[in-house]
Amino acid sequence: MKIHEEVYEGHLIRANATAAMVFLDGSKDLETKFRAMDLEDALSKSKAWIDEKLGGRKTDRRAANIGTVDGYVEAFKVIKFSKARRMMLASHRRADDRKMTPTELATAAGWKTQNSATMHYSKLGKEVSERLDLKIDGNDKAAWTSALATIDAETDQLQMHEEVAEALDRLNIG
Repeated sequence: MKIHEEVYEGHLIRANATAAMVFLDGSKDLETKFRAMDLEDALSKSKAWIDEKLGGRKTDRRAANIGTVDGYVEAFKVIKFSKARRMMLASHRRADDRKMTPTELATAAGWKTQNSATMHYSKLGKEVSERLDLKIDGNDKAAWTSALATIDAETDQLQMHEEVAEALDRLNIG
């Protein structure tokens, strides 16, 4: 029996004429499965489930550039973390009031300059925002970082969003 594979809203659907399985795209974790009468029914049920799952997340966001805890958990499950990136996030999570400067983040990750931390944080913010379909105002490093943290212009500190911190806790990172 031929298996149809399709990526829909960040999820991989594997379906045939009798059933469908839904995974996070890039993950091996099975999200749900359905019995179906035919391939069209299998795809329809899968897409409806994904739409329902994701629909509430956009309305539950406290700001357009900030995801929900569940959204961050899913994004972090499929995004690859280097050891340095993981150390940076763990240190930021444990910091007082979740605040650190780029220099402190760089030190935590073992990098020599704050530029490395700024670059990695913004790249991660971009990956997360694209995965979660966050609304980011701008296209620079500060804009992408806003998906993960708020930047205090006076102190240069980044305060990790509470949703990011909780997602890291759920995944035992930090």
